[in-house]
Formats: sequence, structure tokens, C-alpha cells
Amino acid sequence: MTLPSAEELAALRADAFDPRRTQDLIESERACQAWDRAHPTTLEGILDWIEQLRQLFGDPPVDRTPWRGDDFRL
Repeated sequence: MTLPSAEELAALRADAFDPRRTQDLIESERACQAWDRAHPTTLEGILDWIEQLRQLFGDPPVDRTPWRGDDFRL
């Protein structure tokens, strides 16, 4: 891995501190908050959604072969 050059770092800094970027991030956060208010997520709602998927597609196949390596997955 090579480190970025001084010119690349300067371009990254300029982009990061650009007021338009800051405004875009603020608007994005507001949109996310509005979505969360309009679509509240509850444990009951998530479990209901999972049950709907199970009814629609059936239960997923069970794969009991042992996992190999250091990557743990459920």
C-alpha cells in the first residue's frame, strides 16, 4: 500500500472541507431523520417482516457443513 501524495492529500482536504459537501451531508442527515420518523422500526415490525418473507419464500435451506477458516458467520 502506498501513501497518497501531497497533491492527493490537498485534493482530499479541499473536498472534505468544501461547504457544498457539508451542506449535502446536513441535508442527507435530515432526510434520514425524516425517513426514520415516517417509518419507525420496532422489533415486532422486524419479526413480522421476517415471518412474511418465510411465508412468501419458505424456510431457507439448512447447511450444516462446518465452516472452515477464521471467518465466523451465522
